[in-house]
Amino acid sequence: MDVINAIQKRRSVRTFDYERPVNDADIMKILEAGRLAPSWKNHQPWRFVVVRSAEGRAAIADCLSEGNPARTAIRHASAVLVLLGVPEEGEVHQEKSFYLVDCGISGENMYLEAVELGLSAVWVSLLDGPGVCRSVGAPEGWECVGVFPIGYALPEEEAKPRRPRRPLGEVAFLEKVGQAFQY
Repeated sequence: MDVINAIQKRRSVRTFDYERPVNDADIMKILEAGRLAPSWKNHQPWRFVVVRSAEGRAAIADCLSEGNPARTAIRHASAVLVLLGVPEEGEVHQEKSFYLVDCGISGENMYLEAVELGLSAVWVSLLDGPGVCRSVGAPEGWECVGVFPIGYALPEEEAKPRRPRRPLGEVAFLEKVGQAFQY
């Protein structure tokens, strides 16, 4: 596994090949990647729900605003992975809820595993989280951290150039902010 290659290859894809379903074995690998993520004090405050039915995907899509292009991706994806956070299984330190950090790490693991498997996804968090929780039967107090519509990208999606990233010299420093990390 070449992690940097998966990171460089990753794109936010919202249009999938609707005729090509993602198999359950690949979904299991993606879930396993999320399950194996590190978490503070090994709390593992995440849960995953795989939504395959058209009705379930539509209910999740309805939790996004009308103008959000991810609505169509969710409705037509082969599967939607719902990443739920369990706040009481995490801790708060210096007013930071670490279950969100832990779930973010888990979600990134899943995203990169999807890329390694030749799949595409988009991380969707701008949604009605309580509505998503209700649609998947999550217990009271759990939170929707994000959803991932998963599928095979269309060739035109794969051909799109990577969105630009800031140069390393703008974001990495040595000892103090403002002192560029160079080698």
